[in-house]
Amino acid sequence: MQHLLRFLASSCAFALALALLATPLAAGEMGNSMAANIEAVEGKLVQLAEAIPQAKYDWAPSEGVRSVSQVLMHIASANHFFASRMGGDKPPAEAREWEKTTATQKDAVMRLKASFTVIKDAVKAADLSKATKVFGRDGTFGDFGLVAVGHCHEHLGQLIAYARSNGVTPPWSE
Repeated sequence: MQHLLRFLASSCAFALALALLATPLAAGEMGNSMAANIEAVEGKLVQLAEAIPQAKYDWAPSEGVRSVSQVLMHIASANHFFASRMGGDKPPAEAREWEKTTATQKDAVMRLKASFTVIKDAVKAADLSKATKVFGRDGTFGDFGLVAVGHCHEHLGQLIAYARSNGVTPPWSE
């Protein structure tokens, strides 16, 4: 009897999960969900940027690879780019140059935070179903939102490895 009850409970949970997946989110809900995901990764990236000492901002694992500072500034620049592709303002003219220099910790954190405000606002305001080209293929504004989320997580993983290579434990995992 116990096995039957467990089977029925798991079957009901599975059916509920399928029903929820089949229920489309309203555009505003999807934008809010993406913004919440972006906000979560923002928190970790900012914590890590603040935890890595200024003396390590020019550290890179090898020649020809972005340094800590360059990765942080790349994220900030990309957030502006993705936001502009979803109907937001054009990125600052100098944004493409940010990652080519070593920013101070204070400047990197400031630009990172500002860029996350821009991308979250763009995701919330965008018509995510609007058609556009996404790196040469047909897509939507929502695709750019997903790329932005994935991009941030990709570089979070990179910065975690950089931090640990320099004896810095990510603050949220202590």
